[in-house]
Amino acid sequence: MSKYIWKCENCGEEFEAENPNQCLKCGHDDILIVGEPPSKIPWKKILIAGVGIIAIGLVIYNWDNIFAGGDTGTVEGEVTTYHSKIEKNDNYFEINGVDIDNDKLGLYVINSSSGNKLYSEGNEFYPCEDGDFLIKWEVQKDVKIEGPKKIKNFKLSVEPHENACEEQLAIVDIDVRSSDCKYTIMTNMDDDPNLEVSLKKNKGYQKGKLVWELSEINGATHFYVTLKGSNQIEKKRIPTCKVPIAVEAPKAAVVVASFELYMSDVTDKLKRKQFTDLISKYNADIVYKGNQMQTMDFIMQIRTEVRNNGDTFLSSLKLTQNNVFYNSDKTKITKLKITQ
Repeated sequence: MSKYIWKCENCGEEFEAENPNQCLKCGHDDILIVGEPPSKIPWKKILIAGVGIIAIGLVIYNWDNIFAGGDTGTVEGEVTTYHSKIEKNDNYFEINGVDIDNDKLGLYVINSSSGNKLYSEGNEFYPCEDGDFLIKWEVQKDVKIEGPKKIKNFKLSVEPHENACEEQLAIVDIDVRSSDCKYTIMTNMDDDPNLEVSLKKNKGYQKGKLVWELSEINGATHFYVTLKGSNQIEKKRIPTCKVPIAVEAPKAAVVVASFELYMSDVTDKLKRKQFTDLISKYNADIVYKGNQMQTMDFIMQIRTEVRNNGDTFLSSLKLTQNNVFYNSDKTKITKLKITQ
């Protein structure tokens, strides 16, 4: 619920609150909304969070892991640990080791300076230029990779691979709308007409399909993205999502009764609060005198009219059950139409 700036007509105090019953200074209940507070951006918290993220990034960037003995993946409880090694060649480097599989682990490499993803063929990664590179992989709770995470001062001794300097397809993020578990895939090539998406690596690709319903996922674990005609396939794990259980909104008769109780005495703070609590929860619009407004705007207008003209007109304000409107599944009150 939004906060408003209230003014006490008894002592003149102005204060910020959501839905107060009385003046915070003198306790008088003759209070009036006079405006909305300016937005408050928590710059201090944002700055602290930003510093923390930068610090974590620097630690990861400069952390050189010591080679673990042996190459065989070992199981530690429910976590499988893989031990990797780096083999440098003339214009590429290879991440190898027993059981190290690019497709299985989702390995990829980025340029430390630009953040651009490197062209790859299996476990072989081809830089476009000399430099430092970071090894990444798809985050998996049951997977741990031990070994070097950074390749320092790699130098090309021959020309780069013919595809190394081309922009590489990457899945930037997967957005999930919590209200209905609709997935939106975001890539660095969303507008490319050759972009295709599938739930399976080797089949079922659909041109430009970046939005998926939960019902379409049907137990799949990854989204696969490719450019038609290319051998490059990118994948990203599908985030888990559960659609919230829908709860039916109050019946129209209950809403009408709440409105009538408020109209019986608009100066009564408890009668006002029970109505605003009921309606504001759904962010419903109120149509009054041909104007569409939010709940607190309606409350403010009623208070102004009572103050200027008295409360005799309140008995003429009507809300019928037919004028309580809902969304299609009756889980949300969308609009109230007040008539005279």
